Amino acid sequence: LCRTEVFIMRKQRLAAIEKEVLRVISTALLEDVKNPKVKGMVSLTKVRVTEDLKFADLYFTILSMEGQNINKERVEEGLNEIRGFLRKKVSEELNLRFVPEMRIKIDDSIEYAVRISKLLDDIKKKQEE
Repeated sequence: LCRTEVFIMRKQRLAAIEKEVLRVISTALLEDVKNPKVKGMVSLTKVRVTEDLKFADLYFTILSMEGQNINKERVEEGLNEIRGFLRKKVSEELNLRFVPEMRIKIDDSIEYAVRISKLLDDIKKKQEE
């Protein structure tokens, strides 16, 4: 095997692990998490695993209905409280020699896109007036 093939195989393995970690944690969020700071408040959007499998960065979107005021710091605090539980779920479901440490990240890209879309709609309405 040449270096390029090894590199591609490694990337494919990491992508497969990321996909499985996403599946396990998403299921756990729906079925097993009882923490009121988190339950029904978040969605896991992306998982990125480091090449050495030491860390898994979990990207969460905070779900909010229009007009609902959600304390993001409280939700992030709740996510950090269940990190160990999520890692345990991954270790139980996946056959990995090393289970990565979970790092919580808040993904506000959806919120940002909604805000930009609203601004564009406002500009369009003003131009129509």
